[in-house]
Amino acid sequence: MRTASVVDGDLTARARIVAAALDRFAAHGYDAATMRDIAARAGVSTALVTHHFGTKQALREECDARVARFIAEKQDAARPADVLGEVLGTFGPYLARMLGDGGTASDALFARLVAVARASVDEGSASGWLRASLDPDAQAAALVLLGVAPLLLLDRLAAWAGGDPEAALARLAVPLAELYSDGIITDDRLLAATGLVPEESR
Repeated sequence: MRTASVVDGDLTARARIVAAALDRFAAHGYDAATMRDIAARAGVSTALVTHHFGTKQALREECDARVARFIAEKQDAARPADVLGEVLGTFGPYLARMLGDGGTASDALFARLVAVARASVDEGSASGWLRASLDPDAQAAALVLLGVAPLLLLDRLAAWAGGDPEAALARLAVPLAELYSDGIITDDRLLAATGLVPEESR
């Protein structure tokens, strides 16, 4: 997984600070991350961080704006089906931590990701590569959930995989791909249990 960082070639002090904030917020969460820690990660003084951003909240807002710009750029250049994976592959640890922290900003991030996933669902259903869902909005939310969940539990998964988070994600990729491609249940008992499918239509 690519670690969220500065845009390729953007090595200004401001960009390094944003990259460091993405990293520290992902590692420790918003509340626990400090301006001093972010400055040290960026290789600059705390005073310079304050000069550029003023407050930690403003720095968090810039990180979220960086994610939003990335999404907009990918939506202009890539198929909808590819955008969610690109976003999670680049900013996944940050998104997982911020979504877990909760709050208004986290709500906005989640809504943005669900909108990205819904575009993927719509394209997939229209083109036939994705099975249409009885509830496409919930299907989009489920895609976000399945994409973020391994990152929320990355420490536990790394321990399970012998201490290597990349190995953990690589191993999970196979059963997740099986789940997406073939499903894991050989009949419709779980779907029937939701009550959404009438008995006579099964």
